[in-house]
Parts: sequence; structure tokens; C-alpha cells
Amino acid sequence: MNQQLIFNNDFAFDATRQAVSFSCLVGGLKVCCFIPVPAQLQPDTFLQQVRAEAFNWEDAAEQAIAEDGYNSAGEIWL
Repeated sequence: MNQQLIFNNDFAFDATRQAVSFSCLVGGLKVCCFIPVPAQLQPDTFLQQVRAEAFNWEDAAEQAIAEDGYNSAGEIWL
């Protein structure tokens, strides 16, 4: 485990972005991560799925951060 990367257990639906959000600390700085809700799923259903697969999403975020996959706002979109 990368000690410079700490995930918070704060999965939530962001209605403005129509995405599930979660955050992590990267070297002490908070980074917001987003997963777009697929059109065929209800937000609450997708949020439950993401929570159930949290480890996989955190792993994907870790890889995106390692690859410097930030957008212009400093966010990670998966």
C-alpha cells in the first residue's frame, strides 16, 4: 500500500456532476475522484455498487493518480 495515498470512506452521489464522488489524500492534499453514473442505472443503485466494489475503484483511482490523470480542475474522473 502506498502510504502517501489515503482513501477516505466518503462515497456519495454528486447530483451536479451526475457522478459518484469520493476523495483521497495524496501527499497530504485532498483529491476528489468521480465516477459517472451510467445512463441505464439509478444513482442510488450505482452508489451501492460502487461502495460494494470500493477496493477496485480505489485501485483505479490510484493508477490514474500515478499516471497524472488529473483534469484541469485537479480532479480524477474514472
